[in-house]
Amino acid sequence: MALFRRTSRTIDPLIREANEAFVNFSPKDEYVDTVLKPVLPKLYAAIRMRDFRTVDEIDAVAEPLRSMPPLTAALCAATVLHAAGRILAADPLGETLTWFVAIAGTAGAWKAVPLVEEQRDVRHLLGALDVLWRYEPSPYREIDHAQALYAGGHLALALGLDHDALASRWRQALRLLAEVDPALARNPEERANLERTRRHLEQEWSEQLAALPDGG
Repeated sequence: MALFRRTSRTIDPLIREANEAFVNFSPKDEYVDTVLKPVLPKLYAAIRMRDFRTVDEIDAVAEPLRSMPPLTAALCAATVLHAAGRILAADPLGETLTWFVAIAGTAGAWKAVPLVEEQRDVRHLLGALDVLWRYEPSPYREIDHAQALYAGGHLALALGLDHDALASRWRQALRLLAEVDPALARNPEERANLERTRRHLEQEWSEQLAALPDGG
């Protein structure tokens, strides 16, 4: 989809640089500080200068996140958004980039939830989930906030917490789910899908909560 017409300057080298930083991501401070973070101001500057000419070019920045190992994708996306999400989201095109990054990172996070075993990875994933939902477009943001709390209940058990911690997170998730407003959807089809999703999750989570010792 074309956005605007500018000079013949190509954005491809910057997209490749960002892709390489994502693909080789490591959560270690040295990598984040010396490889990942230096790319982010370049992306912001290119967005502000309108060097990105199509939505596809913006989407291409986030593309590697969709095929990376789930936990790595979640941690990379969350690190990008934690470091530069607010400043990127202040610009309409930058906000579009944060959406693509958050959606891809969240998809990885959901896949990672049943896979993580080490407590360090569990803590990292909990932190990533708490960042990612904040940059989803509304009303998916509200749905994913609730789902992040729900998933956090499962992850709490992996940290050695008891079923009370699980039940508390699930009750919070249900309260948030009740606040989701499908009327914020962009079209009737999206609205109907959100309504179905909310009803399905409410039923599933309520049944799981009731099945806990002492009924949650």
